[in-house]
Amino acid sequence: MIKPLLFTYLAMAIVVIVMDFRHLKQAAAINRWLSYSLIVLGTGIWFYITHLSKTLFVSVWISHVIQRLLPLP
Repeated sequence: MIKPLLFTYLAMAIVVIVMDFRHLKQAAAINRWLSYSLIVLGTGIWFYITHLSKTLFVSVWISHVIQRLLPLP
């Protein structure tokens, strides 16, 4: 059920990337690197989720990463 939605998301993301490629190329270098890194991170998370046999919630995964970076009271 969720995999068709993820494939739809990926198709829409590819369309947006192709449409905005000219704009990213004209942006400042730091903005290009941030945009490309977010795209790669999102694609990596997408591949990780679609190739698992169990359900993984991205918000839980991100919370584990953030908990290591931020001090808790």
